[in-house]
Amino acid sequence: MAESEKAIKYLADAGYDMFNCDNGTYDAWYWAHPPVYMPDNCNLEDVEHIKNFTDKPVVCAGKMDIKVAAKEIKAGKIDALGIARQNLVDPDWVTKLREGREEEIKPCIRCHNACFNFAKSKHTANTQPLFDSLQLARCALTPQTMQHNKYKIVPTNNPKKVAIVGAGFGGLEAALVLKKRGHQPVVFEKDSKMFGLYNTASAMSFKDADKQLMKWYERELKKWDIDVRLNTEIKDINALLKAYDDVIVSIGTHPKAINIPGFEKAITFTDLLTGKNKKKYNKIVFLGGGLSSCEAAYDAVLAGKEPVVVEFMDDLITAPGTCLANSSFLREALPFKNVPVHLRSTVTEIGDGYCMIKNVETGDTWKEECDCVVNGLGFVPNDQFASVKNKHLHRCGTCVKWGALREVIWGAWDVAMKI
Repeated sequence: MAESEKAIKYLADAGYDMFNCDNGTYDAWYWAHPPVYMPDNCNLEDVEHIKNFTDKPVVCAGKMDIKVAAKEIKAGKIDALGIARQNLVDPDWVTKLREGREEEIKPCIRCHNACFNFAKSKHTANTQPLFDSLQLARCALTPQTMQHNKYKIVPTNNPKKVAIVGAGFGGLEAALVLKKRGHQPVVFEKDSKMFGLYNTASAMSFKDADKQLMKWYERELKKWDIDVRLNTEIKDINALLKAYDDVIVSIGTHPKAINIPGFEKAITFTDLLTGKNKKKYNKIVFLGGGLSSCEAAYDAVLAGKEPVVVEFMDDLITAPGTCLANSSFLREALPFKNVPVHLRSTVTEIGDGYCMIKNVETGDTWKEECDCVVNGLGFVPNDQFASVKNKHLHRCGTCVKWGALREVIWGAWDVAMKI
C-alpha cells in the first residue's frame, strides 16, 4: 500500500484523469477477478484508503454489491464502482435496474467458465485449448454474448411439440430456447423439484448468486409459460417419441465408484450438503481433490468443521476448464485454513468412523478417524436411454459428457437451435 500511495500521485501528475482500483497480481489473480468464494466488496476498504491520496475520481472494482457501492459513493468514500462480468451475463441489467425490474436481472455467479476460463495445474501450462482460451469475454450462462452470430433465437417455420426429459439447467435452457423460437416444449422431471445436482452445489455458504440464478429460471419459466411436470419419471422413451415430434434427453449424471472395501459407506455431496444427517458430519474426508471436493472442503472449514482432502494426482483441481482465479484461490485457501491435503494419495478402505489412506509414492499407510468419507471421484453420464437410436431423439447436458455449466447451457442451445 505504501507504494500505491506514492504511485497514484505520480500517475495523477502524469495526467491520468481517473483510477480504476483493485488488488491482486498474476500471482494472486483472484483479488483482481474475485471468484464466488471471495466476499463481496473485497477491495472496497483499500480503495477507500487510496482515495485519500488523490483528488482524481477513484473507481472500485471486485465483486461489488451495487447497494453498498451506492451508499459509499453517496458518502464520498469512492466515486464510482466498476462492474464487468454482470454486463456479459445480462447486457440490459442497468436498464432493468433503472426501471425497477431487479428480479429480471440474470445474475452473474462468478463461475469464470467462459469470461476467463484459462486454467493451470502444478506441472502444466494452460490446460485449456488455446483457441478456446483466447475467446475471452463470453458467458457460460448467456451463449449469445460475443457469439451472437452462432447463438441466436431464430423463429421456426415448423412448430413442434418437444418433450424434454430432465429439469436440470440443460433441459430448462433447451425449453426456453425452444419456446422463444415458437415450439411447444414440455419438461418431464422424476423428482419433486427442478435443477438436479445444482440444488446440492448451490447449498454451499458462498453460493448465494447460484440460488438467485435458480429463482431467475423459475421466474423465466413462468413468464414463458413452460410446462414443467414434476414427479413424472419417463421409463419408456419410445412411447414418448410416438407422442411428440422430438425428444430431448437431459438426465444428468451419477457418481463414479471404485472397488475398495467399505466403499458403500461413502456418502455423496448431496448427503453432505443437504442430507438429513449433514449436521453430524464434523471430521470429513474427501476422496478426490477436484473442484467439487475443494469447494465443499472450503465450505466445511468456514463452518468450523475439519475437512481432509485426499487426491491421487500431484495437484488439486487438475481437470481442464477451471479458471485460474478459482483454482488458485482454493489451492491457497485450504492450506491457509490448515486443511490437510494429501496429494499422490488414495483411500484404500472405508470403515465405521475411520478410513485408511495410502501415499502411492512412498507406500505409507495410516488410519484417519472421521465421521464420513465423501465420494469426490467425479461423475459419469447417465446412459439410461443410450441404446435408443432415433433421428428425433437428442441429448444434451451432462448425460452426454460431464462438464461445467458452460457446456450444459451452450449444449442445450446447440440442440434447441437445430429442432
